Amino acid sequence: MNFSNKITLHNMLHKLFSGLVASVLLVSCTTDPNSPGLEYMPDMYRPQSYEAYLEKYDIDSVGFYDRYFTKAGVKFELLSKDAQDSILKEVNALYKVYNNGTATYKPVKGSIPLGYNEFLVAKDNREGAKEVKNPLEYNEQNLKEGKVYFNLFCDHCHGEKGDGNGTMVALGVYPVQPPAYNNGPSAELTAGEIYHTIYYGKGVMGSHAAQISEDKRWKIVMYVQTLQGKSPESLGIVLTKTEASTDSTQVSAQPVESTTKN
Repeated sequence: MNFSNKITLHNMLHKLFSGLVASVLLVSCTTDPNSPGLEYMPDMYRPQSYEAYLEKYDIDSVGFYDRYFTKAGVKFELLSKDAQDSILKEVNALYKVYNNGTATYKPVKGSIPLGYNEFLVAKDNREGAKEVKNPLEYNEQNLKEGKVYFNLFCDHCHGEKGDGNGTMVALGVYPVQPPAYNNGPSAELTAGEIYHTIYYGKGVMGSHAAQISEDKRWKIVMYVQTLQGKSPESLGIVLTKTEASTDSTQVSAQPVESTTKN
């Protein structure tokens, strides 16, 4: 094959390939603005598994009926009316197994997540919160952790000493200065009332239930009670000699068992 024939063959192949590409592009086009065009690898776009909480007719899921017919290997439109009715009855029965056609059941109203203990005192029942007791044992370790969590979540507004002079207040960011824990009505708050405030919020303070887990809330409550002026000993916490001789809120890492609970 001489050079000129090679050039001619190359041009023919180039034109043929260009024509095929143009044909594919034209066939893929459609006048329907909602159509995605032809899908050459539908498995890449349409997941075979159902999407959680999406209805089976949803564009992100495989059509329930179409999928069933495909697996059954039937041409629905070619079946008799009786056969169509029979299949539709069977598929509808499967469809109704799911809640309104969704692939996954949503939790029923009032469901409580595993490991979560709901606070049973209502937001508007602050009086009832007075009787709620701290379920955690009053000991050094819990008190120490309570101080750590207080410094993480609370002292920027309430102040490191619970005097209401946190950095947010000093900078003028917080609109109202929080009351001090060691005097006035705040000094008389029970453990349940303090927890109620953390859980639901009060005044301009919002709820911290989503930010702080239950056990951490109660540990914060324990530490706040010392900021109210209650000594650890009055709460049933026996401090080590080293801690008792220094700052009663700087507790050691080793818990000392106490037989007294609040």
